[in-house]
Amino acid sequence: GINAEYGWYQRRVRVVSTQSTGVYIMNRDDQARLTISSPLEAHKANTIVFDICGVDVGFENPTFACLELDYEEADGDPSGEAAQMAQQTLTYYELDLGLNHVVRKYSEPLEDHANMLISVPGGNEGPSGVLISSENYITYKNFGDQPDIRCPIPRRRNDLDDHERGMLFICSSTHKTKSMFFFLAQTEQGDIFKITLEMDEDLVTEIKLKYFDTVPVCNAMVVLKTGFLFLASEFGNHYLYQIAHLDEDDKKPEYSSAMP
Repeated sequence: GINAEYGWYQRRVRVVSTQSTGVYIMNRDDQARLTISSPLEAHKANTIVFDICGVDVGFENPTFACLELDYEEADGDPSGEAAQMAQQTLTYYELDLGLNHVVRKYSEPLEDHANMLISVPGGNEGPSGVLISSENYITYKNFGDQPDIRCPIPRRRNDLDDHERGMLFICSSTHKTKSMFFFLAQTEQGDIFKITLEMDEDLVTEIKLKYFDTVPVCNAMVVLKTGFLFLASEFGNHYLYQIAHLDEDDKKPEYSSAMP
């Protein structure tokens, strides 16, 4: 598989390749030894999976969110028109622990092509849902009465002259405590932004992005609870930084989804 995503509370793992996925249920036997079930198939035919994340639903049935693209019509159209019209979808899969099978729960077409999903803490620690990274924008989505909240990804000043050049977040990490949470996300130029969500009761009202630092471009990043930031690179060196402060009161620029 090209990606392995564990669910919140580490109850199951989903292994994803480009065109297939499998869910493994983890448990413990009478002697407290870890057991892993046989894989449950959880994919749709003729579908490409771009990214996946576990959705924080507390102790309800585990749920995954996927970025998918159905290429069945495009594969049978030699003109290429169907490929140009193919639309990416955000799809939720639910693992029914009672029946021991995976259900395709919900699917929603996306306006913009997305490359990455970020899971948002839920329960008593956050609103749940997902952040969707697409070209030039990051969007918050959730079920219920929650409207979509969309915020532009900041660009460097010299990039503003090239209107055709887009900007993507390529990796991220979540830091969560009992009282707060935030995300660090890196663009393809190496700029890291701290992402926070403003809430009114259970609804998210605003996304805020604040410049954090610029480091070498990496494949994955992890914020450790001890105050370190680890960056993993596929072709270059790995890096370990110590976070001196979170820049709460400095004058670095801050961007918001509420800005016109």
